[in-house]
Amino acid sequence: MNGVATPAKAVDENAVPGTVHERAAVGPMPWLALGVAATAALALYAPVIAGMVSDWSEFPNLSHGFAIPFLSAYLLWTRRRLLTEAPVRGSLWGLPLIVLAVGMLVIGSLGAEPFIARVSLPVALFGIVLFLMGTSVTRHAWVAIAYLVFMIPLPYLTLKALTNKSRVFDAGITATVLGWLGVPIFQDGVLLHLSNMTLEVADECSSVPAIAALLALGAAFGQMQERPTWVRVVLTVAAAPLGLLSNIVRLILTSLGAYYLGPIALNNVIHKFNGTTVFLATVILLVVLDAALARIWKRSSS
Repeated sequence: MNGVATPAKAVDENAVPGTVHERAAVGPMPWLALGVAATAALALYAPVIAGMVSDWSEFPNLSHGFAIPFLSAYLLWTRRRLLTEAPVRGSLWGLPLIVLAVGMLVIGSLGAEPFIARVSLPVALFGIVLFLMGTSVTRHAWVAIAYLVFMIPLPYLTLKALTNKSRVFDAGITATVLGWLGVPIFQDGVLLHLSNMTLEVADECSSVPAIAALLALGAAFGQMQERPTWVRVVLTVAAAPLGLLSNIVRLILTSLGAYYLGPIALNNVIHKFNGTTVFLATVILLVVLDAALARIWKRSSS
């Protein structure tokens, strides 16, 4: 005895470092470092975040941006057990992402390209998590980080061009369907000439500005329950066309109401709260699609 290790004791001592290492890997220090780094990144991006908040406040069709950070935090919360149990081993692969994000921030800020600077924020957060926590933690957190992309408004010129094309497309579909229903109508670009009034498919009537919100809705819906990855991808991607479909149906109903009831049809809830109407209709369609995909999944697995 007298401090001389027996073979059994030597085996125990050889096993201890591994145990201590594993405990240290899930200890509070790496998470504290991550919190400090994330806080520093948010402070660096304060002007960029302030610009996005201003856009969310000024344009109602971008107001979904306020909800995205909370939904991202919710996605992290649902994965809290997986995150805390994942081994923490920092990866140098995170450094190139951090450097790339800082470069994008500088170029976007100095070149007056806010979209580039804004997109660099989730890239920076992804790089920080990968650098400090490693691939295992990043594998469980990347969805929540990537979800932040949905809060970033599209570049103005791109958004404006898509919106104008969408207005003409929506007006054309609406005029075609109304013609099938026997309603006399003449389309002139974004104008719909009825026998008793003329309607305009305005910028606010286009669902293009809300595409990011619709994709965010589909992504959040897909993450709420345990589903196969392919089902989640389909729900996310399908949210945008389902939103476009919901908006066109709203335009058709509004036009029918204007033709048969007159101007009073333009003062209803469906027309005034068009964004809410489209969102609720999209949720209903997502529920129907999810039920259909669940049946396909169960049949294929049985």
